[in-house]
Amino acid sequence: MDYGAGGAARTVTEERFAGARAELAAQGVWCETSAAAGLAGLRAHGPEPEGEDGPVVCVVTSSGYKDVDTGREAVAPMDADWDSVRGLLVN
Repeated sequence: MDYGAGGAARTVTEERFAGARAELAAQGVWCETSAAAGLAGLRAHGPEPEGEDGPVVCVVTSSGYKDVDTGREAVAPMDADWDSVRGLLVN
């Protein structure tokens, strides 16, 4: 496979980082703000990365457990089955 030597640097604002983090959170991926850098960079690139002939993968590098602004409310214990977890997430 030829991965090429192309690439580019992107400037990403704090607002884009926060937006990418919120977008991931809406999909059920809880990460700290800096971990959303891949998605923030992709969004800064534009809606359709030119020249891509396949899927684009953005790696999330850490969980949100280090983010003190998230997860401040305790979750009550529940049964360890998917229906119970889904009920919590949907409500």
